Amino acid sequence: MADHRLDAQAFAAARRVIEGSSKVGEDFATAEIFPAEAYTGEDFWRFERWALFEREWLCVGHVNQLPEPNTHFMMTVVEEPLIVSRDDKGEIHVLSAICQHRGHPLRDGLDPADDKGRCARSKLLVCPYHAWSYKLDGSLMAAPGMSKTASIAELRDRIRLPRIRHTVFHGLIFINFDPDATPLEGQLGKMGELIANFHLEQLVPTPTVSSGTIASNWKIYQENSLEPYHTDVVHRNSHNPAPAHLSRFYDCTPDDGAIYTTTGFSADAELFTADGSEELPQIKGLAPDEQNRILFISVLPMLFLLFEPGSVLVTIALPGSAGTMELLTFSLYQKDAAEHPRFADISAAQAKALTAIVQEDLVTQEALQRGHQSRFTPPGVLSWLETTIPQMNGWLLKRYRSALEAAEA
Repeated sequence: MADHRLDAQAFAAARRVIEGSSKVGEDFATAEIFPAEAYTGEDFWRFERWALFEREWLCVGHVNQLPEPNTHFMMTVVEEPLIVSRDDKGEIHVLSAICQHRGHPLRDGLDPADDKGRCARSKLLVCPYHAWSYKLDGSLMAAPGMSKTASIAELRDRIRLPRIRHTVFHGLIFINFDPDATPLEGQLGKMGELIANFHLEQLVPTPTVSSGTIASNWKIYQENSLEPYHTDVVHRNSHNPAPAHLSRFYDCTPDDGAIYTTTGFSADAELFTADGSEELPQIKGLAPDEQNRILFISVLPMLFLLFEPGSVLVTIALPGSAGTMELLTFSLYQKDAAEHPRFADISAAQAKALTAIVQEDLVTQEALQRGHQSRFTPPGVLSWLETTIPQMNGWLLKRYRSALEAAEA
Protein backbone atom coordinates (compact mmCIF):
# COMPACT_ATOMS: atom_id res chain seq x y z
CA MET A 1 0.00 0.00 0.00
CA ALA A 2 1.17 3.55 -0.71
CA ASP A 3 2.10 5.74 2.24
CA HIS A 4 -0.89 7.91 3.13
CA ARG A 5 1.24 11.07 3.11
CA LEU A 6 2.16 10.62 -0.55
CA ASP A 7 -0.09 11.43 -3.47
CA ALA A 8 -0.35 10.16 -7.03
CA GLN A 9 1.89 12.97 -8.30
CA ALA A 10 4.75 11.88 -6.04
CA PHE A 11 4.58 8.28 -7.22
CA ALA A 12 4.24 9.36 -10.85
CA ALA A 13 7.40 11.46 -10.44
CA ALA A 14 9.20 8.48 -8.88
CA ARG A 15 8.27 6.28 -11.83
CA ARG A 16 9.50 8.87 -14.32
CA VAL A 17 12.83 9.28 -12.55
CA ILE A 18 13.36 5.54 -12.13
CA GLU A 19 12.46 4.83 -15.75
CA GLY A 20 14.94 7.47 -16.89
CA SER A 21 17.76 6.21 -14.69
CA SER A 22 18.62 2.76 -16.01
CA LYS A 23 22.28 3.68 -16.62
CA VAL A 24 23.08 5.72 -13.51
CA GLY A 25 24.84 2.87 -11.69
CA GLU A 26 26.99 1.64 -14.57
CA ASP A 27 30.77 1.99 -14.86
CA PHE A 28 31.85 5.64 -15.14
CA ALA A 29 32.63 5.23 -18.86
CA THR A 30 28.97 4.57 -19.71
CA ALA A 31 27.08 5.90 -16.67
CA GLU A 32 24.61 8.75 -16.89
CA ILE A 33 23.30 11.01 -14.13
CA PHE A 34 19.75 11.16 -12.82
CA PRO A 35 17.17 13.09 -14.84
CA ALA A 36 16.91 16.74 -13.84
CA GLU A 37 13.58 16.07 -12.13
CA ALA A 38 15.43 14.11 -9.45
CA TYR A 39 17.11 17.39 -8.40
CA THR A 40 14.40 19.96 -9.06
CA GLY A 41 10.99 18.29 -8.75
CA GLU A 42 9.03 18.85 -5.56
CA ASP A 43 6.82 15.86 -6.37
CA PHE A 44 9.89 13.63 -6.57
CA TRP A 45 11.30 15.17 -3.39
CA ARG A 46 8.19 14.09 -1.48
CA PHE A 47 8.74 10.53 -2.70
CA GLU A 48 12.47 10.69 -1.97
CA ARG A 49 11.90 12.01 1.53
CA TRP A 50 9.65 9.01 2.25
CA ALA A 51 11.83 6.48 0.42
CA LEU A 52 15.15 7.56 1.95
CA PHE A 53 14.90 9.89 4.91
CA GLU A 54 12.19 7.88 6.65
CA ARG A 55 13.93 4.53 6.03
CA GLU A 56 17.71 5.04 6.11
CA TRP A 57 20.10 5.76 8.98
CA LEU A 58 20.64 9.51 9.45
CA CYS A 59 23.55 10.98 11.40
CA VAL A 60 22.51 13.68 13.87
CA GLY A 61 25.73 14.32 15.74
CA HIS A 62 28.59 13.03 17.88
CA VAL A 63 28.43 11.76 21.46
CA ASN A 64 30.99 14.30 22.66
CA GLN A 65 28.74 17.17 21.62
CA LEU A 66 27.07 16.12 24.88
CA PRO A 67 30.16 16.19 27.12
CA GLU A 68 28.46 15.49 30.45
CA PRO A 69 25.14 14.38 32.01
CA ASN A 70 22.15 16.73 31.77
CA THR A 71 23.09 18.12 28.36
CA HIS A 72 21.18 18.17 25.10
CA PHE A 73 20.97 19.78 21.69
CA MET A 74 18.09 20.35 19.31
CA MET A 75 17.88 19.81 15.58
CA THR A 76 15.22 19.36 12.93
CA VAL A 77 15.44 16.51 10.42
CA VAL A 78 13.02 16.60 7.47
CA GLU A 79 10.70 18.89 9.44
CA GLU A 80 10.77 16.63 12.51
CA PRO A 81 11.99 18.52 15.64
CA LEU A 82 14.31 16.31 17.71
CA ILE A 83 16.20 16.41 20.99
CA VAL A 84 19.51 14.56 21.33
CA SER A 85 20.23 14.26 25.04
CA ARG A 86 22.47 12.75 27.70
CA ASP A 87 20.45 12.12 30.84
CA ASP A 88 21.55 12.32 34.47
CA LYS A 89 22.92 8.76 34.25
CA GLY A 90 25.00 9.57 31.17
CA GLU A 91 22.80 7.65 28.73
CA ILE A 92 22.22 8.99 25.20
CA HIS A 93 18.63 9.44 23.96
CA VAL A 94 17.03 10.79 20.83
CA LEU A 95 13.53 12.11 21.48
CA SER A 96 10.71 13.89 19.74
CA ALA A 97 10.75 17.59 20.62
CA ILE A 98 6.94 17.74 20.49
CA CYS A 99 5.18 18.17 23.84
CA GLN A 100 2.67 15.37 24.37
CA HIS A 101 0.10 17.70 25.88
CA ARG A 102 -1.14 19.53 22.76
CA GLY A 103 1.72 19.20 20.31
CA HIS A 104 3.64 22.43 20.88
CA PRO A 105 7.37 22.17 20.04
CA LEU A 106 9.59 22.36 23.10
CA ARG A 107 11.73 25.00 21.38
CA ASP A 108 9.64 27.32 19.22
CA GLY A 109 7.18 30.18 19.54
CA LEU A 110 7.60 31.80 22.95
CA ASP A 111 10.92 29.98 23.38
CA PRO A 112 12.62 30.42 19.98
CA ALA A 113 13.86 27.30 18.24
CA ASP A 114 17.52 26.42 18.55
CA ASP A 115 18.01 23.52 16.18
CA LYS A 116 21.61 24.09 15.16
CA GLY A 117 23.23 21.32 17.17
CA ARG A 118 24.52 23.54 19.99
CA CYS A 119 24.86 21.98 23.43
CA ALA A 120 22.66 23.24 26.27
CA ARG A 121 22.75 22.27 29.93
CA SER A 122 19.57 21.59 31.89
CA LYS A 123 17.95 18.83 33.86
CA LEU A 124 14.50 19.41 32.35
CA LEU A 125 12.91 20.19 29.00
CA VAL A 126 10.06 22.65 29.58
CA CYS A 127 7.32 23.35 27.05
CA PRO A 128 6.88 27.12 26.61
CA TYR A 129 3.10 26.77 26.10
CA HIS A 130 1.77 25.29 29.37
CA ALA A 131 5.03 24.48 31.23
CA TRP A 132 4.80 20.72 31.01
CA SER A 133 8.30 19.42 31.73
CA TYR A 134 10.23 16.28 30.86
CA LYS A 135 13.44 14.68 32.02
CA LEU A 136 16.23 14.15 29.49
CA ASP A 137 15.24 10.51 29.09
CA GLY A 138 11.83 11.70 27.86
CA SER A 139 9.84 10.81 30.97
CA LEU A 140 7.22 13.29 32.15
CA MET A 141 8.21 15.31 35.20
CA ALA A 142 5.42 17.84 35.75
CA ALA A 143 2.07 18.84 34.23
CA PRO A 144 0.69 21.93 36.01
CA GLY A 145 -3.05 22.32 36.39
CA MET A 146 -3.90 18.73 35.41
CA SER A 147 -4.89 17.31 38.81
CA LYS A 148 -8.63 17.38 38.02
CA THR A 149 -7.94 15.29 34.91
CA ALA A 150 -5.52 12.73 36.36
CA SER A 151 -2.88 12.47 39.05
CA ILE A 152 0.71 13.17 38.04
CA ALA A 153 1.49 9.52 38.72
CA GLU A 154 -1.17 8.45 36.21
CA LEU A 155 0.06 10.94 33.63
CA ARG A 156 3.67 9.85 34.10
CA ASP A 157 2.60 6.27 33.60
CA ARG A 158 1.14 6.87 30.14
CA ILE A 159 2.80 10.01 28.76
CA ARG A 160 6.42 10.56 27.71
CA LEU A 161 8.28 12.09 24.79
CA PRO A 162 8.41 9.55 21.96
CA ARG A 163 11.77 7.84 21.52
CA ILE A 164 13.49 7.77 18.13
CA ARG A 165 15.43 4.61 17.34
CA HIS A 166 19.14 5.37 17.48
CA THR A 167 22.54 3.75 17.49
CA VAL A 168 26.09 4.97 18.11
CA PHE A 169 28.79 4.01 15.62
CA HIS A 170 32.37 5.07 16.45
CA GLY A 171 30.97 7.99 18.44
CA LEU A 172 28.56 9.13 15.71
CA ILE A 173 24.87 9.16 16.61
CA PHE A 174 22.50 7.82 13.95
CA ILE A 175 18.71 7.69 13.99
CA ASN A 176 16.16 5.80 11.94
CA PHE A 177 12.45 6.56 11.77
CA ASP A 178 11.79 3.01 10.52
CA PRO A 179 11.57 0.56 13.44
CA ASP A 180 12.16 -2.36 11.05
CA ALA A 181 15.30 -0.99 9.39
CA THR A 182 18.34 -3.25 9.16
CA PRO A 183 20.88 -2.48 11.93
CA LEU A 184 23.46 0.07 10.85
CA GLU A 185 26.49 -1.74 12.18
CA GLY A 186 26.11 -4.58 9.69
CA GLN A 187 26.20 -2.08 6.81
CA LEU A 188 29.40 -0.27 7.78
CA GLY A 189 31.97 -3.00 8.29
CA LYS A 190 34.33 -1.56 5.66
CA MET A 191 34.00 1.92 7.14
CA GLY A 192 34.75 0.61 10.61
CA GLU A 193 38.04 -0.83 9.37
CA LEU A 194 38.99 2.35 7.48
CA ILE A 195 38.44 4.70 10.43
CA ALA A 196 39.47 2.48 13.35
CA ASN A 197 42.80 4.25 13.95
CA PHE A 198 41.13 7.64 14.26
CA HIS A 199 39.21 6.62 17.42
CA LEU A 200 36.36 9.00 16.62
CA GLU A 201 34.58 8.25 19.88
CA GLN A 202 37.47 9.84 21.82
CA LEU A 203 37.76 13.04 19.77
CA VAL A 204 36.54 16.45 20.92
CA PRO A 205 34.15 18.52 18.74
CA THR A 206 34.34 22.21 17.93
CA PRO A 207 31.10 24.24 18.06
CA THR A 208 28.58 23.46 15.32
CA VAL A 209 28.32 25.96 12.48
CA SER A 210 25.28 26.32 10.23
CA SER A 211 25.62 27.30 6.58
CA GLY A 212 22.15 28.82 6.49
CA THR A 213 19.93 27.98 3.55
CA ILE A 214 21.72 26.80 0.41
CA ALA A 215 19.83 26.88 -2.90
CA SER A 216 20.84 23.38 -3.94
CA ASN A 217 19.52 19.84 -3.89
CA TRP A 218 21.17 17.67 -1.23
CA LYS A 219 22.40 15.16 -3.83
CA ILE A 220 24.41 17.85 -5.61
CA TYR A 221 26.23 18.50 -2.33
CA GLN A 222 27.05 14.80 -1.85
CA GLU A 223 28.12 14.35 -5.49
CA ASN A 224 30.41 17.36 -5.33
CA SER A 225 31.92 16.33 -2.00
CA LEU A 226 32.75 12.84 -3.26
CA GLU A 227 34.22 13.57 -6.71
CA PRO A 228 37.73 15.09 -7.03
CA TYR A 229 37.35 15.98 -10.72
CA HIS A 230 36.36 19.57 -9.91
CA THR A 231 39.04 20.30 -7.32
CA ASP A 232 41.81 21.37 -9.68
CA VAL A 233 39.40 23.83 -11.31
CA VAL A 234 37.02 25.12 -8.64
CA HIS A 235 39.72 24.98 -5.91
CA ARG A 236 42.76 25.70 -8.11
CA ASN A 237 44.28 27.97 -5.46
CA SER A 238 43.01 26.30 -2.30
CA HIS A 239 43.22 22.54 -2.93
CA ASN A 240 46.68 22.32 -4.52
CA PRO A 241 48.22 20.25 -1.68
CA ALA A 242 45.78 17.44 -2.57
CA PRO A 243 45.62 17.34 -6.39
CA ALA A 244 42.96 15.30 -8.17
CA HIS A 245 45.40 12.95 -9.92
CA LEU A 246 46.41 11.52 -6.53
CA SER A 247 42.86 10.30 -5.92
CA ARG A 248 42.08 6.62 -5.40
CA PHE A 249 38.70 4.89 -5.41
CA TYR A 250 37.19 1.87 -3.66
CA ASP A 251 34.85 -0.80 -4.93
CA CYS A 252 31.45 0.27 -3.56
CA THR A 253 28.21 -1.53 -4.41
CA PRO A 254 24.57 -0.54 -3.80
CA ASP A 255 24.62 -2.95 -0.84
CA ASP A 256 27.44 -1.09 0.93
CA GLY A 257 26.57 1.38 3.64
CA ALA A 258 28.98 4.10 2.55
CA ILE A 259 31.06 5.41 -0.36
CA TYR A 260 34.78 6.12 -0.01
CA THR A 261 37.61 7.85 -1.81
CA THR A 262 41.06 9.13 -0.87
CA THR A 263 43.37 11.85 -2.17
CA GLY A 264 47.08 11.88 -1.39
CA PHE A 265 49.11 14.90 -0.34
CA SER A 266 51.73 16.23 -2.71
CA ALA A 267 55.20 16.75 -1.23
CA ASP A 268 53.96 15.92 2.28
CA ALA A 269 51.65 18.94 2.29
CA GLU A 270 48.61 19.19 4.54
CA LEU A 271 45.26 20.46 3.33
CA PHE A 272 43.79 22.72 6.00
CA THR A 273 46.88 24.52 7.24
CA ALA A 274 46.61 27.81 9.08
CA ASP A 275 48.90 29.92 11.21
CA GLY A 276 49.84 27.91 14.28
CA SER A 277 48.33 24.63 13.06
CA GLU A 278 51.71 22.92 13.35
CA GLU A 279 51.44 23.45 17.12
CA LEU A 280 48.48 21.09 17.46
CA PRO A 281 49.32 17.40 17.88
CA GLN A 282 48.08 15.12 15.12
CA ILE A 283 45.83 12.17 15.80
CA LYS A 284 47.90 9.44 17.43
CA GLY A 285 48.14 5.90 16.09
CA LEU A 286 47.60 6.59 12.39
CA ALA A 287 49.35 4.33 9.88
CA PRO A 288 51.87 5.96 7.50
CA ASP A 289 49.42 5.99 4.59
CA GLU A 290 46.76 7.59 6.82
CA GLN A 291 49.19 10.40 7.64
CA ASN A 292 49.68 11.22 3.96
CA ARG A 293 46.18 11.34 2.55
CA ILE A 294 42.67 12.65 2.98
CA LEU A 295 39.91 10.07 3.37
CA PHE A 296 36.41 11.07 2.24
CA ILE A 297 33.38 9.04 3.35
CA SER A 298 29.72 9.59 2.52
CA VAL A 299 27.14 7.74 4.59
CA LEU A 300 24.09 8.55 2.51
CA PRO A 301 21.89 10.40 2.65
CA MET A 302 22.99 12.95 5.29
CA LEU A 303 26.57 12.42 6.50
CA PHE A 304 29.87 13.42 4.90
CA LEU A 305 33.21 12.93 6.66
CA LEU A 306 36.69 14.22 5.81
CA PHE A 307 39.60 12.58 7.63
CA GLU A 308 43.03 14.20 7.62
CA PRO A 309 45.94 13.58 10.00
CA GLY A 310 45.10 16.34 12.46
CA SER A 311 41.31 16.37 12.55
CA VAL A 312 38.05 15.01 11.19
CA LEU A 313 35.49 17.27 9.58
CA VAL A 314 31.86 16.21 10.10
CA THR A 315 29.15 17.63 7.84
CA ILE A 316 25.45 16.86 8.24
CA ALA A 317 23.39 17.74 5.17
CA LEU A 318 19.79 18.64 6.03
CA PRO A 319 17.45 18.87 3.02
CA GLY A 320 14.62 21.39 3.15
CA SER A 321 13.02 20.86 -0.25
CA ALA A 322 13.97 19.74 -3.74
CA GLY A 323 16.07 22.88 -4.15
CA THR A 324 17.19 23.85 -0.64
CA MET A 325 19.37 22.44 2.10
CA GLU A 326 21.44 23.40 5.12
CA LEU A 327 24.83 22.14 6.28
CA LEU A 328 25.76 21.66 9.93
CA THR A 329 29.53 21.28 10.36
CA PHE A 330 31.97 20.71 13.19
CA SER A 331 35.49 19.34 13.47
CA LEU A 332 36.84 16.65 15.78
CA TYR A 333 40.29 16.96 17.38
CA GLN A 334 42.34 14.84 19.71
CA LYS A 335 41.84 15.74 23.37
CA ASP A 336 45.37 17.05 23.89
CA ALA A 337 44.96 19.27 20.82
CA ALA A 338 41.72 20.68 22.25
CA GLU A 339 43.55 21.40 25.51
CA HIS A 340 46.29 23.40 23.77
CA PRO A 341 46.30 27.00 25.11
CA ARG A 342 45.86 28.43 21.61
CA PHE A 343 43.38 25.82 20.40
CA ALA A 344 40.45 28.23 20.03
CA ASP A 345 42.44 30.60 17.83
CA ILE A 346 44.13 27.89 15.77
CA SER A 347 40.98 25.84 15.18
CA ALA A 348 39.11 29.03 14.24
CA ALA A 349 41.83 29.83 11.69
CA GLN A 350 41.60 26.32 10.28
CA ALA A 351 37.83 26.60 10.10
CA LYS A 352 38.18 29.91 8.25
CA ALA A 353 40.50 28.31 5.69
CA LEU A 354 38.07 25.45 5.25
CA THR A 355 35.11 27.82 4.94
CA ALA A 356 36.76 29.48 1.97
CA ILE A 357 36.97 26.11 0.20
CA VAL A 358 33.39 25.23 1.12
CA GLN A 359 32.18 28.59 -0.19
CA GLU A 360 33.76 27.84 -3.56
CA ASP A 361 31.78 24.60 -3.58
CA LEU A 362 28.50 26.26 -2.61
CA VAL A 363 28.72 28.78 -5.44
CA THR A 364 29.23 25.89 -7.86
CA GLN A 365 26.45 23.76 -6.37
CA GLU A 366 23.88 26.55 -6.53
CA ALA A 367 24.84 27.23 -10.15
CA LEU A 368 24.46 23.54 -10.95
CA GLN A 369 21.03 23.53 -9.33
CA ARG A 370 20.02 26.41 -11.60
CA GLY A 371 21.49 24.53 -14.56
CA HIS A 372 19.26 21.55 -13.84
CA GLN A 373 16.26 23.78 -14.48
CA SER A 374 17.23 24.03 -18.14
CA ARG A 375 15.52 22.08 -20.90
CA PHE A 376 19.04 21.29 -22.16
CA THR A 377 20.27 19.55 -18.99
CA PRO A 378 22.37 16.61 -20.30
CA PRO A 379 22.28 12.97 -19.19
CA GLY A 380 25.94 13.36 -18.26
CA VAL A 381 29.31 12.09 -19.48
CA LEU A 382 31.58 11.10 -16.60
CA SER A 383 35.33 11.09 -15.97
CA TRP A 384 37.26 8.40 -14.09
CA LEU A 385 37.65 11.06 -11.41
CA GLU A 386 33.86 10.89 -10.97
CA THR A 387 33.82 7.16 -10.20
CA THR A 388 31.96 7.90 -6.97
CA ILE A 389 28.95 9.42 -8.77
CA PRO A 390 27.69 6.15 -10.34
CA GLN A 391 28.45 4.43 -7.04
CA MET A 392 26.27 6.94 -5.22
CA ASN A 393 23.53 6.92 -7.84
CA GLY A 394 23.44 3.12 -7.99
CA TRP A 395 22.96 3.11 -4.21
CA LEU A 396 20.11 5.61 -4.52
CA LEU A 397 18.41 3.89 -7.46
CA LYS A 398 18.25 0.58 -5.60
CA ARG A 399 16.44 2.25 -2.72
CA TYR A 400 14.09 4.24 -4.94
CA ARG A 401 13.06 1.03 -6.70
CA SER A 402 12.67 -0.89 -3.46
CA ALA A 403 10.48 1.81 -1.91
CA LEU A 404 8.30 2.13 -5.00
CA GLU A 405 7.85 -1.62 -5.26
CA ALA A 406 6.89 -1.81 -1.59
CA ALA A 407 4.40 1.04 -2.01
CA GLU A 408 2.77 -0.61 -5.02
CA ALA A 409 2.68 -4.13 -3.59
